[in-house]
Amino acid sequence: MPGRTKTAIISIEELDTVSAPKLSALLKTVPGVDKVDLSLERKVAVVEFDPEQIQVDDLLRAVLKEGYHVL
Repeated sequence: MPGRTKTAIISIEELDTVSAPKLSALLKTVPGVDKVDLSLERKVAVVEFDPEQIQVDDLLRAVLKEGYHVL
């Protein structure tokens, strides 16, 4: 549905060229995630998601479960 997407900006301490592809793939497997953009310079993941399927806390848990530290 248009207009139903929300955006989360997650700061990730270890985000670098090695971890970025793995983290992007991980976030894209979370149900409800529509789009993932990573900024290595700012060390953030910008995630567009459907708030009816998933919440920001679920995204944070997925990142933390993989061993990353969120700021």
